[in-house]
Amino acid sequence: MASVNQLDSYFVNLINNLMTIERQPLTRLEEQRSKLNVTVGVYQDARSKLLELQNAVYALRSGNYTSALTESRNVSISDRSSGSTVLTASASSSAVVGIYQVTDIVLAKAHRVRSDAVTTIDQALGYSTGEGYIVLGGALNRSATLSQNLSNTVIAVSTSEVDSGKKELGRGTYSIEVRNDATAGWQFRLVDSAGKAVAIRNGTSEIETTSDWQTIPSGGGNFDTGRGLVIQFGDGSGYQAGSAVVSFTSQGARITVSASDSLLDIVSKINAAAYAENDGVVASIIDKQLVLSAASTGTAYALSAGNVIDNGAGGTSGVLHQLGLLAEGSTAFKHAAIQEATNASFKVNGLMVTRSKNSGLTDVIAGVTLNLAGDAEGKYATLNVIKDLSLAKTAISTFIEKFNTVVSYLEQKTSVTSVDSRTYTRGALADDMAFSELRLRLFSLFMNAYSNSSAYSRLRDIGLGLDDNLRASITDSTKLEQALTNDLEGVQTFLDKVMQTFDVELGRFTGTRSTTSYVTEAVSLLNSQMTDLNADITRMNTYLSEREQYLYDQYAQIQAQLVSLTYMRQMWASIYGTVNRLG
Repeated sequence: MASVNQLDSYFVNLINNLMTIERQPLTRLEEQRSKLNVTVGVYQDARSKLLELQNAVYALRSGNYTSALTESRNVSISDRSSGSTVLTASASSSAVVGIYQVTDIVLAKAHRVRSDAVTTIDQALGYSTGEGYIVLGGALNRSATLSQNLSNTVIAVSTSEVDSGKKELGRGTYSIEVRNDATAGWQFRLVDSAGKAVAIRNGTSEIETTSDWQTIPSGGGNFDTGRGLVIQFGDGSGYQAGSAVVSFTSQGARITVSASDSLLDIVSKINAAAYAENDGVVASIIDKQLVLSAASTGTAYALSAGNVIDNGAGGTSGVLHQLGLLAEGSTAFKHAAIQEATNASFKVNGLMVTRSKNSGLTDVIAGVTLNLAGDAEGKYATLNVIKDLSLAKTAISTFIEKFNTVVSYLEQKTSVTSVDSRTYTRGALADDMAFSELRLRLFSLFMNAYSNSSAYSRLRDIGLGLDDNLRASITDSTKLEQALTNDLEGVQTFLDKVMQTFDVELGRFTGTRSTTSYVTEAVSLLNSQMTDLNADITRMNTYLSEREQYLYDQYAQIQAQLVSLTYMRQMWASIYGTVNRLG
């Protein structure tokens, strides 16, 4: 039989026509899969929009830590000296609303002293500390004294090395506060002279720190703060709540000088040294003179014989004397201060206030952080602290926006629209009654009356409503403003009730703050159907591939037979033609 190298186009077209018919079931399966994919996408899109609404609902519940339904504060500065900044400020929600006149401002300044002038600043001075050292920014050795104990509770203090990566406590007075917490038991914390809690070791960790209350070690004993101070607690019997007082002296930075060092080298060493909190020293060179400045402003941090030590002995000779910073044969500074240390002072509504620094003043006006500007000396300004309800208003507007987005989306996806008398277009969720019911339920929740202890029972009572197109809006902005301004607590109580109901309803579909998720379960069912369809499509593709190959083989055989018959016909025709010619 003759072989076939290429199937005739007639047979190819015939096979293609047959395969078109054979592929119809596959086409239907693929259409089903595409429809399922679209439906899954719609479910996921619906869940995304429901989550956005649920987040907007959650922001209006006062019980959560991210609640936007709070009264914050807005701060403005007015009546300031012309062309001057004078001060800046920020306020927490606890700040007392009011007008605060800040006058008679004197800025805090850092102590600054100088040496004699040298000939050159970049050549070796030939000065050396030898076997000694310079001590700046603190005492030769740190020390701690318990100036007021707390009977049976804080019984002693001592010192220790500072943990790697931590700063030593600065010199000054600290309080060790103790309380008996109803849940955690006996606790303590360390507080500085300004009343600010200090970050110390969190338990025994040499890495973690906390400024919060923490539990007194079981059985008492020593607690190392990791910052140079060790607190000794009693054995646990007879603990008392209260405060113990500690006087702490920080250890200064030890600096050695070699004969090859220039003034530039000495300044570099001073600035690279590690200092205790607030006890830093900053060195500079001005007109070939060494200038030392306290890194912190205020009289409490002035440079003095207590924190400027020459050659480790507090003596009357050494590098600092050779430079002319300290007077020959004395521990006093040779020259009058370039700038004396001063505290900031100013009046707030006529009351005089003094502080050691100019910025980050959190304890002058309750709830306000005050910062005196560099141009504030001798000037004045008025600080205005007013209620700010913008977060609450924005949260309510967001809720309305997301509500309208969800109900419009559900209306579109669940609708059945008439194209003509015989044709209808069905939304992707038209067959799922749960979403149609959800839309109606959301409208009902918006209009319902809610029993609660506030003066409000319906959203319309605070100025919210639905228009003729069933779109939510702020229908009475004056009513909303008055409710938020005059009765925020009542609005919180009312909206807590409303939004809790919304949250529960939405949670059934999203799974957030709920044990079930309708959308997740529906998508899981659709994915299961998708898996079955994919298996059917795979089997159908395998069948069609085999079927097409079968048809090719079958028609190849037929074509081969036809070719063979054609050859035979030609052969017989040739034979009979020859015979006829012979006759």
